Amino acid sequence: MRILLTSGLRLLAACLVLYALLIAVALLAFPPPGRGAAFDTSTASNTVFETEAKYLVLNRHVLGTPGTRVVLLGASNTVGGFPVKLTQAALPGVSVVSAAVSGSNVTQIREAFELTRRAIKPEDRARTVYVIGLWYGVFVADAAHWPHIAGQPVQTAVDTELYRYDFYRREPHGPMPVVPERLLPAATIAIYPVIALEKLVRVVTEPVRTAFLGAQPGRTDSERDAYVASAKDKQEQTAYWLAEFPDNRIDNRQFAALEALVDEARADHSAVIIVNLPIPAWHSAAVRYDADYLKAVNAFIARHADDPMFASVDMRDMNNDTWFSDEVHPKPRVVPLWVRRITAPVQTFVARVDARAGAAANEPMNGAASVPANAGAELPADVQPDVQANAQAERKGPQS
Repeated sequence: MRILLTSGLRLLAACLVLYALLIAVALLAFPPPGRGAAFDTSTASNTVFETEAKYLVLNRHVLGTPGTRVVLLGASNTVGGFPVKLTQAALPGVSVVSAAVSGSNVTQIREAFELTRRAIKPEDRARTVYVIGLWYGVFVADAAHWPHIAGQPVQTAVDTELYRYDFYRREPHGPMPVVPERLLPAATIAIYPVIALEKLVRVVTEPVRTAFLGAQPGRTDSERDAYVASAKDKQEQTAYWLAEFPDNRIDNRQFAALEALVDEARADHSAVIIVNLPIPAWHSAAVRYDADYLKAVNAFIARHADDPMFASVDMRDMNNDTWFSDEVHPKPRVVPLWVRRITAPVQTFVARVDARAGAAANEPMNGAASVPANAGAELPADVQPDVQANAQAERKGPQS
């Protein structure tokens, strides 16, 4: 019996040593994002995490560092429209991070908010400014947007990553943590060989996916800048968004989720800036949902008009068809103008939260700010805005 026990302990020790070596090899092969590197979901493919959702879920602990920060939330047009490096250069003295995840609707934007909020220390939440990029496409209903089996709960891309390694369990009102937040970094290191293997498989199989599954390589900046939407492009892109809204209306539950997000942020004394993002004029004219969205979002903004730490930025005048590389995303040459448009209001709110955090910061503040459509960015003389005449929660995020 004693020999069996001794042998078993030796085998266990050998397995632990072997697994520790696997962790070390994985860390060497796919180093985690460097200490001090900006938290930026758009860099996910250059890290071991590979996808934006996995990067958000498993790397968010780096947001625990103290200080004032600007957190970008939204979908792919927020990811591409406000690059962290460019936005950071326009906002020196504050940490700019991106928790935006491509393909999000408001449900997933709220999840990204919840995850970043929990990673930020409670004493630093009042020094956080959330910048939320909105357009009608993020108000699509969960059941229409997220693939799921009939009768089964809808699962977002973020949910998939929360459940993947059993760090969270499914509950009726959303994911519930199994691993405490403070242990997440250690838990991530513990499964690092698995994460690295998944990354390796994606890298090795990329040529196969490109050759046999029709995966298309990304366009270069030059190709995106040169893009001109053809009649076929417009037809296909319009058909996609019509299919996303089978009920022919935006989902009011998404506005309820947005309301809950803003209420929770304000309860933490965080500042919130809503950015009303532009789409090409042809796209706005092609679907009725954009006019419905504008009416609803303007009403939402009006309800918060008396809040001194809530603002809106209207970018809808930047809707010239030639400024977009598809039906949603700005061309690379236009991106600096997007960043310039939000710089002034974000700087204003950063100053406010910094002042409030200071011992002597008790100056009275004005009501909610609204940045006019023609402020903050100079439009090139040869490209004028083209505004169309017709352009007028139940589910909780990841639980603590």
